[in-house]
Amino acid sequence: MKTPKVVNGKKIIKALIKNGYEIKSRKGSHVSLTNGAIHITVVLPLTTIGILNKISRLTGIKKEEFY
Repeated sequence: MKTPKVVNGKKIIKALIKNGYEIKSRKGSHVSLTNGAIHITVVLPLTTIGILNKISRLTGIKKEEFY
């Protein structure tokens, strides 16, 4: 599958919640999630592939789970 340049932020949030993260706060288009040790901020409605790669690296979740 070809990697897209942007990813829907809602899909990223769903994947993170499925893997044990909880929404900590939301200010405008920025949603902060945490699992206690790692804090991540996702931008809605679209997130670039570079940020997705960083989130994947930090959390250990495969990139394919975010699509």
